[in-house]
Amino acid sequence: MARPRTVSDEEIFAAVTGVVGRVGPARLTLAAVAREVGLSPATLVQRFGSKRALLLELRSGNAEQVRGHMRESTARAGFLDTLVGNLTALAAPVADPVAFSNHLAVLHQDLSDPEFHLQAREYAQAMREEIHDLLVSAAAAGELRPVDLEQLARTVESVYNGALITWAVHREDALETWLRRELDAALAPWRTGSGRHSGHHDPEP
Repeated sequence: MARPRTVSDEEIFAAVTGVVGRVGPARLTLAAVAREVGLSPATLVQRFGSKRALLLELRSGNAEQVRGHMRESTARAGFLDTLVGNLTALAAPVADPVAFSNHLAVLHQDLSDPEFHLQAREYAQAMREEIHDLLVSAAAAGELRPVDLEQLARTVESVYNGALITWAVHREDALETWLRRELDAALAPWRTGSGRHSGHHDPEP
């Protein structure tokens, strides 16, 4: 009979994410991950096979995770505010410039390795679809003026990813503040009165 696992895959994946944030993917080792979760490196090898296999397994669930995250708290506020809030919260693990730069190094692997690129594309597609679905809900609720929702979803996705880079370069304000401002600016021309965010002010006459 197989011995029960004392550490779940999810705990190991969380440890991998933490180590990558501190040292980057190139310096990630199974030994470092094992120390984080109180296992031996040999146990991780037995369980996943290799560092590459562990990273691929970690990334395999990312698309569904982003779908779940983007569907949270839809009743908390308007759909547009929910969209901005969920995207901002999604970036919380990289709110430190060092952690962001280390996670950004993962993108090089995503773009240069076909297997990792496939998973990165699935993640990006899932995010864009969830952004689009929230925009559709916002339009149905009267929060948006007439607009091409597919194009707006692509714009929001691009603004989100671009704002992460510009924040890391300029390092002005907290990441949450920076992201909210840029996302609100992208949505502002299309908001109706019922879709105003909490920081909206009408211009002076």
